[in-house]
Amino acid sequence: MNSHPHLTHGQTKPSPALPSRAEVTDAPALGVVRLSSQAIFTGAREVEIEHYGALYRLRQTSQGKLILTK
Repeated sequence: MNSHPHLTHGQTKPSPALPSRAEVTDAPALGVVRLSSQAIFTGAREVEIEHYGALYRLRQTSQGKLILTK
C-alpha cells in the first residue's frame, strides 16, 4: 500500500527542496526557467541533481561561485 495518500502506485513524493511555483520566474517565449540559488540550496552548500539517471553535484565555493560536477 502507498504510504502517501495522494500518490498512485509508482509515483514518488515530490522533493521538499524544490522551489514553489511562486519562487520560479519563467519566460515561456524564451524557453528559460530562472531559479534563485537561495531557492535551490535552501541553506546548504551543495545539492545533488539527478539528470537522466546520472547524479550531479552543484556546490557553492567560499567565493560564491558555482561548480557542477558529475
